[in-house]
Amino acid sequence: MGRAVSVSLQKGGVGKTTVAINLADALAARDHDVLLVDLDQQGNATEGVGLKEHYKSDSPHVGDLLTDSDPVDAETVIHEREAFDVLPAHVNLDEVEDKIRNSTFGMLWVRRRIVEPLLDEVYDYIVIDSPPSLGPLSDASLIGARHVIVPLLMSEPSVSGFERMWEQQIRPIREEVGIDLLAIVPNDLSGNNEEKRIIADLEDSPFAEFLPAFARSAEFESSPGPGIRHRIAFSRAWREGQTLREYDPDNDMLARFDALARVVEEGGVADA
Repeated sequence: MGRAVSVSLQKGGVGKTTVAINLADALAARDHDVLLVDLDQQGNATEGVGLKEHYKSDSPHVGDLLTDSDPVDAETVIHEREAFDVLPAHVNLDEVEDKIRNSTFGMLWVRRRIVEPLLDEVYDYIVIDSPPSLGPLSDASLIGARHVIVPLLMSEPSVSGFERMWEQQIRPIREEVGIDLLAIVPNDLSGNNEEKRIIADLEDSPFAEFLPAFARSAEFESSPGPGIRHRIAFSRAWREGQTLREYDPDNDMLARFDALARVVEEGGVADA
C-alpha cells in the first residue's frame, strides 16, 4: 500500500519546501514511483525543481484540476523529472482556495482529484508541499493526504505555530477523518543552546514519540548533531532547480532524508 503525506506547518520560513522536495527525492532513491505536488501559492517547490516556467503557464494546470466545472485529469498537468514527477503550483492557487471555500465538496478535491486516482495506481508515494497558513487549501491538503510531516525550526515562534496548527487545524479535522502525524522534523539546525533546550522540551512533551532517532538530543554527542542541519547546499540546489542529491550527491544530510523516507514507508517513527 502506498501513502500520501502532507509536509505542513502554518508558519512560513521553516524549510517546508526543502523537506518536501528532498523527501520526494529520498523516496524515489529507494526505488519508489513518487509524485511531488506543490500546493503552496508561492510555488517555491515548483521553482526548486526547475519548473518555474509552469507557475504562470497558460497550459492546463492545477487550477483546472481543482474545480467544480469540468476538471481536467490529473495526469494532464503532471510533469516528469528524472527521479520523480511533479504537479506544479500555479499563480491562480489563491483563486482555487476561494473555490474550495465556496464549494460544498471543495475540501475533498485534493483527495478525489489527485490522491485517489493516482496513489497505488500510478505512484507509490505522493508528497504534498502544503500552504504555510491555515485555510481551505491547507485543510484540503491534510484531508487529501491523511498523513502529515511537520518541519520545525528550533525556535519559539516555530513551535508555537505547530501548537496552533495542532489545536486549530489538525485536531478538528481528525474528529471527521483520520489524519496521522508521522514525524516532527527539527530543521536548519546549527547547534546552539536554544536548539538543545527546545529538543529537550519536545522530548518531554506528548509529541516525543514523533521525533525520529536522528532528531533526538543524544545526537548532540556526535557529529553532525540532531535534525536536518544547516547546509548552504540546500539554497544553492534550490537556485539551480535541483534536489540536494542532484546538486551535492555526497552531502551528509542525504542520510537524514533517507531515514525520513523510511518513516514514511513504515507509517511512523516507531516502526521505521
